[in-house]
Amino acid sequence: MSEFIPSGISNPSPELSQSEQDAKTGSGLAIGSFVTSLALIFLSAGFFSFIGAILGHVSLSKLKKSGSTQNRGLAVAGVIIGWVSTALAWLFLIGFIVLIVGAVSAGDSSWWAEFMNEIDQDYNSY
Repeated sequence: MSEFIPSGISNPSPELSQSEQDAKTGSGLAIGSFVTSLALIFLSAGFFSFIGAILGHVSLSKLKKSGSTQNRGLAVAGVIIGWVSTALAWLFLIGFIVLIVGAVSAGDSSWWAEFMNEIDQDYNSY
């Protein structure tokens, strides 16, 4: 009968070694890296996907330290997606700025001088 009465002592979970903790943490960071890299492509047009790449580097470091290969592919994918999408986003922005500057500088700027003369004439007529 006493075997059915709880004694208040539960079975403690076994302690994890440092390498097991690193493997578990690295595996979680690998998943986070992949998800973050993909999500930030859509949420920030790729400009902040480097955050997922950094998480992937940390994950790869922890996985290498522990000797685990669990979710290593997700970490590598997070690094690649993060850096490539960030680079493409910034190259697109720089190209767009160069295009706008080129279009403005190639245009006829005499309209500005005419506009300023008209303002001067209106101002001086009062």
